[in-house]
Order: sequence, then C-alpha cells, then structure tokens
Amino acid sequence: MALLIRDTWKVATTFIGTIVGAGFASGQEILKFFGHFGPTGVLGILLSCVIFCTGGTLIMVLGHKLKAGSFGDVVRHVCGRKLGYAVDLVLGLFLFGSLSVMLAGSGAVLSQQWGLPYWLGTVVTLIISLITVLSGIRGIINANSLVVPLMITICLLAIVPAISADRLLAIGSDFRPAAGGASRLWFVSALLYAAYNLTLSVSVLAPLGSEIKDRRSLIYGGMLGGLGLSGLAMLINLAILSHYPDSAQYEIPSLFVAGSMTTLIQLVFSFVLWAEIFTTIIGTIYGLAARITADTRFSYLSVIIVLLAGALVLSQFGFSGLVGILYPLFGYVSLVFLVCLFSNPIFKKH
Repeated sequence: MALLIRDTWKVATTFIGTIVGAGFASGQEILKFFGHFGPTGVLGILLSCVIFCTGGTLIMVLGHKLKAGSFGDVVRHVCGRKLGYAVDLVLGLFLFGSLSVMLAGSGAVLSQQWGLPYWLGTVVTLIISLITVLSGIRGIINANSLVVPLMITICLLAIVPAISADRLLAIGSDFRPAAGGASRLWFVSALLYAAYNLTLSVSVLAPLGSEIKDRRSLIYGGMLGGLGLSGLAMLINLAILSHYPDSAQYEIPSLFVAGSMTTLIQLVFSFVLWAEIFTTIIGTIYGLAARITADTRFSYLSVIIVLLAGALVLSQFGFSGLVGILYPLFGYVSLVFLVCLFSNPIFKKH
C-alpha cells in the first residue's frame, strides 16, 4: 500500500509538472484559452479536466503496456504506422517549439520580477537545464515530486487572496473581452488547450508509464494529476478575471495578480513559477532527446546541446507572442492525435 501511494504521488506530480510549464503557471495560457471568454471560460476548464484525466491516464497505461522507451512507441501504436510516422514527426517539431516557448517564459519571469535582461534569463535557465537533464527520467520524477507540492502551496497563498467575489460577479453580468481568445468558441478553445497539452506531454507520460511497475498507480495518479491541473487552472483563471482587463496587459498575468501580496510572497512565487517552467523544460528535452537518439547514431549529450541552442534562438521572439501563435496551431494539429488516442480502446484490444 505504501508503494502504491508513493508511486501514485510520483505519477500525479510528474503529470502536473509536465504540463504546468511556461504558459500555464504564468497565466498566459489560461488567459488566452479561458480568461478572454469570461464566465464561459470556467466551463472550458471543466471540459479540459475530463480530457486530462482520461487522456493522460490512457497514455500512461499504454506506455506501461508497450514498455515505451520514448513517445514514438505510443504515437505509432495509437495512430497506426503511416499516420503515426507523420504525427511522430510533427510532435517532435511541436516539442521543439514548446521548448522555445518555455525558455522564453523563463526569461520573461526573471526579467519581470528580478530585473535581469531577457536574454540572460533564458541563458541561465538553459545552462541549469543542460546540467539537470543528464539525470534522465528518474531525475525528472524526483524534481517534480519536490517542486509541484511547493508550487501548489505558494499558488494557494498568492493566487487565492487575489480572487474577488464582488469583482467576479460584476464581470459576470457585464463581461467585455479585452482581446480575442485562442478560438471564437469557448469549447473549441478548451479542446485545443487539452489536445496540445496532452500531445506535448506524451514525451514524458509514455516513458513514465513504462517506469512505474503498478498499473493502479498510473490510473490513480492520472486522475489525481488531471484534477490537480484543472484545480490550479480554475484558481488562476478566477484570479485573472478578478483583475481583468488590467491583468491581460502583462506577459506574466499570475505575477501581476499576486502583486497585492507582500514582497516576500511575490519573490517566492516568482521562484516557484520559474521552477515549474524549468521542470517542464527538462521533461521536454528528455523526451525529444530520447526520441531522436532512438533512431539515430547521435549521442544523447550532442542532441541535447543542439536542441537547446536552437530553442534559445527561437525564444528571442518573446513569450506572449509565441504563446499566441504557436499554441493554438499546436492545438489544431494535436486534435488528430487526441481522436486516435480516444478511439484506440474502441478499435483495438489490449
């Protein structure tokens, strides 16, 4: 029982840590996919919760069954050989784009809260990530087991007090979006959000399923992780709406809404925000490197160095701009994988 609880905790925190990256924890993703829809954005979060719980669990269970060494094994299994090859290739490109977005997010956090030059923040994160990712999947699991509980605690301390019931009621009766959302329809936006996050998380969830011995831990951890993700998204969304439309003007909306707290809470929150971005970066690097080295003769270290150097260049285009352009595009293409994933139990026997 103790082992089951421990592994369930590891699965849940790794699931949360893989998705709670630059866009999520900063509030920029929540703003674009849910916040700009006002009250109906809450319904979008509930819809994405269902998809996270079921889809994330299914990916890990498949990884466990297939003894997946990389995300390619699961992708080819659910999509078939020909379509799987195309999705595998596109997913690799998207993971690289996501890595660039997260590096940009780390630079934005260190710039907005700590006053560092934007480029320096991305370089510092890159160097630390390069050192850490050499520890492999075990290091990623351990890092998330430590960082995620801290992140949730600080989120509750910094975000919850920023939620105003009076302000939410006022917005609910007369909401006017300050900008367009990721889609014109709230439920399409929710589908896109869940689709690209689940697709990008395959790089970690697939080998995680292979790493955990007890299948029950994957099921319980997947459900707990999906609920935890959705709970955090709901809190961040309500806090952003409580300060809307002012909160929509910032690169890191969650830091803005936490600005009413003491300086110490702000500093701790910014560090935890950076740490969450960092854990997602190392997970993405690991997933990409494991996939590339599986089919090539390149060394693990050389692949990591090339990936980080390329992502560093792309990250200089800025954080919010990359989120607004790349993430909705990720979502539309990721819907193909999502359809294959959920149809897989219907048309295939396991």
